[in-house]
Amino acid sequence: MLAFKNLNWLLIGLMLATYSCQKRVPALAVQTEAITLSKLGSQLLVLERKIHEYTVDFVYKSSLPQLPLETIFYSKIELDALVYGCKKSLQGLFQQIPIPSIPSLKPLKHLDLSEQNIYYLPDQLTQCRQLQYLSLKNNHLQAINPKLSSCLDLKKIDLSSNGFQKIPQGLIHLEQVQSLDLSDNQLNNLPQDFQQLTGLQSLDLSNMHPAMALYNNHFESIPKVLFKMTSLKKLFLEKLALQTIPLSISQIDSLRVLSLNGNRSLQLEQVFETLRRTPQLQALDLSFIGRRQLPSSVSKLSHLKVLIWHEENKMNASYIQDKLKKLLPNTRIYYGKVGVLSPFLRGNTVETIVR
Repeated sequence: MLAFKNLNWLLIGLMLATYSCQKRVPALAVQTEAITLSKLGSQLLVLERKIHEYTVDFVYKSSLPQLPLETIFYSKIELDALVYGCKKSLQGLFQQIPIPSIPSLKPLKHLDLSEQNIYYLPDQLTQCRQLQYLSLKNNHLQAINPKLSSCLDLKKIDLSSNGFQKIPQGLIHLEQVQSLDLSDNQLNNLPQDFQQLTGLQSLDLSNMHPAMALYNNHFESIPKVLFKMTSLKKLFLEKLALQTIPLSISQIDSLRVLSLNGNRSLQLEQVFETLRRTPQLQALDLSFIGRRQLPSSVSKLSHLKVLIWHEENKMNASYIQDKLKKLLPNTRIYYGKVGVLSPFLRGNTVETIVR
């Protein structure tokens, strides 16, 4: 009987060792999945935050795989794996981000960290208090360091092509950001707390290169939270699967520029009827929707100052010349005419676009 008990304990020990080794993989090598901590694990985690920064804990907690049971045994392994992941990942974190030393960073206003295999931003970067533009496109970010909120001059941030399936934690703390690029990710909705970005004036949720990009957004409708964004002036929803535009878009009183470029499934009669109720809208991009002409209801958009409508091989040119200019006599229409450049909606201010 004693031998049998010892054998049992030996087997249990081997199982513990095997499971512990499997779960103590550095978090950067583990595919991101949300986990649910047990009550005991949560309590222990509060204590461990005295050792680890809150943001790092939060990031690598999300990096751990789902654990099968909620017992004391698994809670302890879960917590150990979290601590281990934090320590191991932090060891090489600064080597993965090739940025200069702190003294040379401080006066930076524009910083491009595109395609640098970055998973998380260290606090070192948040000391760039004069930073105005930050590009982090084509990386592997799992969260945004909320301490970036201390960079009060940061107005524009590019987070395109990071594979986000949901809005990264920490982003909603960046209330100072005015322009946000979330194109070419894997998003299909936005959370309600997204409206905490009270300074946001320009938002890009497009698929810029759907045929070549590693990731694509999957919006089939405009996220409802955007109708509560009182400062939003420019909204880019290009190459998505949109079919209709809800009447609620008229609630965005500040909206001046809207791009529906590449939405080939749009029900144009419905879209024009909806946009008729947004008299504040000044510039609209309907390019590459695969149409030779538009419904006569486009005349309801007489408040537009700029309409951009490019099509392949200018197949809409004769319709524009013969009919559309009569339906919208006070609207400047850009369709790729030789010698006439369309206004750049993303880079220019609203005032420059409609001038």
